[in-house]
Amino acid sequence: METLKKIKLLDFKLSKNLGSNLFWIYKTTFHWKWMEFAEHREYSSWDSIKDIDWKVSAKTWDIYIKKYEEERDLNVLFLIDVSETMNFWSRDIRKRDLQEEVFYSLAFSALQNNDSISAFIYDKEVVDHIPLSKSVSNIFKTLESIKKNRERKKIKKDTIEVFNQVNQVNIRKNLIFVLTDDTNFKEESILKILWAENDIILINIFDYFENNLMTQKSNISLELENNFLNIDLDNLNKIKIFKNLREEKLKTLELNLRKSKIGYIKIDNSKNLYKELIWYFSKIN
Repeated sequence: METLKKIKLLDFKLSKNLGSNLFWIYKTTFHWKWMEFAEHREYSSWDSIKDIDWKVSAKTWDIYIKKYEEERDLNVLFLIDVSETMNFWSRDIRKRDLQEEVFYSLAFSALQNNDSISAFIYDKEVVDHIPLSKSVSNIFKTLESIKKNRERKKIKKDTIEVFNQVNQVNIRKNLIFVLTDDTNFKEESILKILWAENDIILINIFDYFENNLMTQKSNISLELENNFLNIDLDNLNKIKIFKNLREEKLKTLELNLRKSKIGYIKIDNSKNLYKELIWYFSKIN
C-alpha cells in the first residue's frame, strides 16, 4: 500500500475511533509533566485540590495553589521495531499494521499539540533515523522507512543493544515510545539505558494468539527465545500451562518496568487500540 493511501486509512481510523479525545488526553497527560512552577495564587473554586500548596497555606491561613506555566513543547521520540517477528499474524491484522496504527495515533496527537517528533527504526541495530521536526512529513518519512526496512534481510532483534546505541546520541528531555513485541528485558539492563531526563513508555504489540494460543489452526510452531515451541492446540492442559507462564512473565515485566519508572502498555489485535491508549493515559494522568 502506498504511503499516502496508508495515511488516509490511518487518519480515517483515528477520526472514527475517538481521535479528538486522544489528542486531548495526550496533552493533559504528557504536557503536565513538563510544567514549570511560576508563582502562588489564591485558591478558586474551579481549581484542583491537587494543586494546593499545603505548606504555604498553613503559614498564611489562606489557601494557595501552585501556578505553573508550560516550560516548552515536547520532543517525542519513537523507537520502532521492524524485525521479523512483527510480521506474525493469526487474525485479520498483522502486528506490524497494528504497530503503524499506534505510531500514527501518537505521532498525530503530538503534532496536534505542537510537539516535535523523531524516530529510530531498528531490528538488531538502528537502521534509520528520522530527525526531529514538527512537520507532518515526518510521519510520511517514518512510515516509508518502516516499509523499506521491513523488506531488508531479516535479522533477529536486540532491543537492549539498540537502546545503548540511542543512549550514545545523548537524548535528553524526550517523551520516548518504544513500539516492539520484545518482552526480554531485565531490570538491570533497562536501568543502564534509562536517561534521567526522559519519560519512557514501552508499548508491547502482540498478536492475540501469542498470549492465549487461540487460533483456528490445529498445529503451529512458534519461535520463543531462540527455541521453537511446537504446540498441539488440542492439548488444553499444555495451553493452560503456557498461558499461565506467559501471564506471569508479562506481569513481571510490567513490575520491573514500573520499578524503573518506565510506562508499560500491552496491545493486541483483539482490542480497540484507541480505547486502550486513552484508558492508559487517563490512568496515569
